[in-house]
Amino acid sequence: MNKERLVSYTDAVIAIAATIMVLELHAPKSVSVPALFSMWPTMLAYVISFALIYLVWMSHQNIFNKANVISIQTYLINGIWLFILTLVPFATSWVGEHPNDTLPEFLYMLIEFLWGFCFQLMDNQIIRDNPGVEKDVTDTFLARTVLYGGLVLAMMMSFFIPIMSLVILGFVLIILTIVIIRN
Repeated sequence: MNKERLVSYTDAVIAIAATIMVLELHAPKSVSVPALFSMWPTMLAYVISFALIYLVWMSHQNIFNKANVISIQTYLINGIWLFILTLVPFATSWVGEHPNDTLPEFLYMLIEFLWGFCFQLMDNQIIRDNPGVEKDVTDTFLARTVLYGGLVLAMMMSFFIPIMSLVILGFVLIILTIVIIRN
């Protein structure tokens, strides 16, 4: 399978997803500082989603740079991973519009959980196809515990204080960024 075509296609889908997300940002209804500050949930959801997309794009580049063989299984997992990624702009917009409602927050966290899990499956498949290739820096016990534990906690929190789900995911993002930078 052609690795360069797959990476190029993936890069294009990621760029489109990020563009769609920014197009969902709308100016405040009035020209005032309070109106701007009233948009904080929308901006927080956008910043977290953009940062997650960027970090995962970087990790995607890292795992594919190490691979010499790309199997059909990797193509399929990458396709599922991209499909889930394309749901992120929708969920980000919904969370931004309804930060205090359970369903948007829960769905957003579920999408992020499935997206992360698919990435791990793809990393593991690349390692199976390319013996001797190192795992992604995020494929450690600490990083996976923070990611999945944080997302499960955020999903549970969405039933009690929905906006806290987004705050928890923000902390997860900060910790994962530190893990990536340190490696």
